[in-house]
Amino acid sequence: MQETNSENTFSFKNLGLQDYLYIGYAFLLVLGLFHETIYYKFLGVNILDFSSLLDVLICPVSVITGNLILGLALLFCALVLFIVTKLLPRYYESLSKKEKYQSGKKKEKLDKAIESFKSKNATITLGVFYVFCLYVGLGIGRGIGTKRKLNQEKIKLTHELVFDDGEKQEIRMLGKNSLYVFYVTQEKREVIIAPIEGNVKKMSKLKKVAN
Repeated sequence: MQETNSENTFSFKNLGLQDYLYIGYAFLLVLGLFHETIYYKFLGVNILDFSSLLDVLICPVSVITGNLILGLALLFCALVLFIVTKLLPRYYESLSKKEKYQSGKKKEKLDKAIESFKSKNATITLGVFYVFCLYVGLGIGRGIGTKRKLNQEKIKLTHELVFDDGEKQEIRMLGKNSLYVFYVTQEKREVIIAPIEGNVKKMSKLKKVAN
């Protein structure tokens, strides 16, 4: 019975590179959708109602590339994991050579710490938890920050839209995907959802005006 249980226990050690890529993409896909859903919920928009299948599939990439903080934080995550998996075990092993860690409860705790850091399951679990908190935290932060800015007396306009009928409008862009652009204007603070195809001819970023 014990052998059967050990065989059925899931371990990341049994996975290959392709398995990691599939699982990693699926994980980022869920987190990307979660991040976008949280952000747009603060603006009163259910983003899933305005997203195509393509938007869903490229969501992990668009979220990372569209947010510099998130991209840097993911790099930081990789650095932290390297420290945890490579440097801390070496530190604990050096401690184990000291006389006061050779026996007793200190030795037991040290041995457990070394084994836990050597476990690939523990390392990946730590990384998953960090990335999850990162996506959710930034989604909440973006939503609260954007909503607060919209409540200000004067908002900063970021883009100019040129519609197919020639009308031009300066807006603050809140986001866009392959189908829609989400924005507000200085006069109207409620989120406007405009279809791109057959409606918006051009989107351009406004030049910064020096004070």
